[in-house]
Amino acid sequence: MNIQQLRYVRAVLCTGSFSGAARVEQVSVQAVSKGLGELEAELGQTLFIRGSKGAAPTPFCQGIKPLIQGALDRVACIEGFAKSCDVAAFESRPGLKVLIAVPHFNNWQGVCTGLEQFLGRQLGMKVSLGISVGNAALSQLYDDNIDAFITVGSYENPACDSVTVGALPAGVFCPKSHPLYGKGSVTIADLAPYPTGYVIGLDDFNETIVNIYRKHGMKSAIVPVATGEEYERLLSEENGFAMGVGIEAFSSSPEWGMLRFKASDALAIPVCAITLKDHKTECYRAFERFMLEEFSHLMGVVGS
Repeated sequence: MNIQQLRYVRAVLCTGSFSGAARVEQVSVQAVSKGLGELEAELGQTLFIRGSKGAAPTPFCQGIKPLIQGALDRVACIEGFAKSCDVAAFESRPGLKVLIAVPHFNNWQGVCTGLEQFLGRQLGMKVSLGISVGNAALSQLYDDNIDAFITVGSYENPACDSVTVGALPAGVFCPKSHPLYGKGSVTIADLAPYPTGYVIGLDDFNETIVNIYRKHGMKSAIVPVATGEEYERLLSEENGFAMGVGIEAFSSSPEWGMLRFKASDALAIPVCAITLKDHKTECYRAFERFMLEEFSHLMGVVGS
């Protein structure tokens, strides 16, 4: 058994097919099939039933899913996945330290600065916010460098506590030259001809907006992306789109815009605060109370 085989299992569970897993892991379908076949032989158990509509996990595979995720989370920590300036800046700053597990978006620095100032006034303490992919945020939590991280979509980990502090609408972000941009609002069916990004380290980490909408029937091609440059190329050169929270401030750019979902396809996306099991700092407890009571007020600040 090796880590790459476990990553293949997770990728098939996330994408629903061997070909989808191959795209996520950036390998051939044959490599995924071979790796999983060897793992099944070693375990003496079947992991997936392949059919015309993809690959369905067996009960055994469903049973070991949380164990696989836990093992991969630990490996991510050991590998030191968190090596960005966004994370490193937290280590010497006092007060509340929180990472938001989302990819970079337009104006993210301005959004974080505004939230730091607002939360600092409300909580009466220094507040440090940044953004990060999921595994990097988890690594910082394990190392006690942050008090908590926030996910858009639910996250399950036996080593962590998760509190749903609110919910947000989903939005579709695309260049203003995109064929759908003039519609103003879209349905899942409208998106089907166009690809969307699957962020490595994020969409394979928790129940993100992409994963939620795929479970609700979104048929758009899923393209794995690992960098902001890859995402920009997907959107600008391939008529792709990005899934995100439906807040205009997250797309503050003359070139990009946000489309809302029509009521029939508008889903409420949970926002969760993640801490280590039974380990909540006093700074975090104050933050959690505020979020539970004033989440809609806070999102109003972001939107303005």
